[in-house]
Amino acid sequence: MAQTKIKSALVSDNAIDHAELAARYTEVQTITTQSGTINLDTSAYSIFRLTSALNGATTFNIQNMKTAQVIDITVTGSQTITLSSDDSSETFNKVGSTDYDGSAANLIQIICIDDNDSAAIYNYLIGTYTSDTTP
Repeated sequence: MAQTKIKSALVSDNAIDHAELAARYTEVQTITTQSGTINLDTSAYSIFRLTSALNGATTFNIQNMKTAQVIDITVTGSQTITLSSDDSSETFNKVGSTDYDGSAANLIQIICIDDNDSAAIYNYLIGTYTSDTTP
C-alpha cells in the first residue's frame, strides 16, 4: 500500500510554497451566471469572481468546504442573495453589521468553523470595495 501522508520529519522548513497547495487554496473560478442557484465547489476554488451584476435572486450554494477554509466571493447587483450549503444542516453567522450593497462591488468572505455535515457552521462578512492605492 502506497504511503499517502507526508511525515513532518521529511519536510524541511519553508519547503512548501504556494505551488504545492491544493486548488481549494489557490484557484479562482470566474462565474458568468447572474441569478438562480450558483454552486461554489470549494474543493476546486478559493475565490469565486462573478463577472456580471446579478439580475435576479441568487443562492450561493457552498460545497465541499473544510474546517478553517476561507473563501472569497466578489459580486455586485441589486438582488437578494441567500447562502446555503451541501451539508444536511448548517448555520450561517453574519460577522459585523455591514449588509450586502447591490449598488457597489462587494466581497463576501466565508470561513468554515465546523464542517460536520449534520451541524456545519459558517461565519461570513461583507464589505464593499473600490480600486484605491491609498489605504
